[in-house]
Amino acid sequence: MKRQKDLFTDSLLDMTPVGPEATVHDILKAKGRWGAAAFASRTQAETGRRAPVDVLTGSRGGRIIATAADVAEETGALGSVVTAAGHVYSGWCMLGLPYRRPKGEKDKIWRISTDYADITVQSGTVSRDDGEAEYSGVPFGSYARMALIALQSEALEQGSRDIELGETAYDALKRLGLPDGGKVADSALAQIEKLARCHVSFRIGSDLRGLQINERLVEAFEYETEGKTFIRRVRLSTAFFEGLRRHPVAIDRSAVQRIRNSPVALDVYLWLSYRLPVLERETPISWGALHRQFGHGIGIMRFFKRPFAENLELARSVYPAANFTLTEHGIVLRQSPPPRRQKLIAA
Repeated sequence: MKRQKDLFTDSLLDMTPVGPEATVHDILKAKGRWGAAAFASRTQAETGRRAPVDVLTGSRGGRIIATAADVAEETGALGSVVTAAGHVYSGWCMLGLPYRRPKGEKDKIWRISTDYADITVQSGTVSRDDGEAEYSGVPFGSYARMALIALQSEALEQGSRDIELGETAYDALKRLGLPDGGKVADSALAQIEKLARCHVSFRIGSDLRGLQINERLVEAFEYETEGKTFIRRVRLSTAFFEGLRRHPVAIDRSAVQRIRNSPVALDVYLWLSYRLPVLERETPISWGALHRQFGHGIGIMRFFKRPFAENLELARSVYPAANFTLTEHGIVLRQSPPPRRQKLIAA
């Protein structure tokens, strides 16, 4: 059997151990891009531990290292400094959309609950010229999240509920930072339409006392069909726009672009962006609470922990300042700067 070629034979391999607290950014700083990848490929994960170095030895370690290295290299480039600023409504940092298409009746009404909030997403309907109507389905996955992030960021930057997406499907996808070619473009267009038609209910609190907001995300939209329906312009609902203005959470849009194919990592990134900057002391979150928030679709806890740890490290790869530690009991969050990373461009 032919052995796989070792991609790192020409690199100076530094096998100096790193402590379990070392993040991917610490390892990159010490060993460089190729040295970090070589180190991870030859390191044995410690059973039961989920320190960053253990996660990097797994199947997604290469992607995490490459993403973090790209961020570091871009930040360290020579040039003029601009800010890749974006914003989302705080409610979307606590609760997200489905990760994949819900089955059966859940594609019409989908709900998740956590210890402090819950969300219900109801499908909109599509009325046909022949008088028939059908459900459009609940928005889900990475593309719905990326479109929602872009719409909120554009609205707050412009100070307007009205957002022009473009005169063609290609323009609309480009404006929202979504794939603009092939079947993936069709999937992205479908998610934009689902968002435009859906109805969302946020509840923060309990059965006894709390706040509930029932509203469409989009009040009105103009569409056109070029084989596939695409949205040309939207008007966000008043309630959603005002909620965004009152409770914005700062993010880095270039960061979310780098992890746009991982819906869980996107949700974790938004959650960290919301929680970490406002903490006044170390805050532990149990595995049970994490599972209720991020584990929908995974029924057994032991099947949740490994992929969550991977998505957590992928989120940290684009949020270097995020300060947290995974433990046997869950996660410990610590106060961190906001995630607006300075993006540098050639002068």
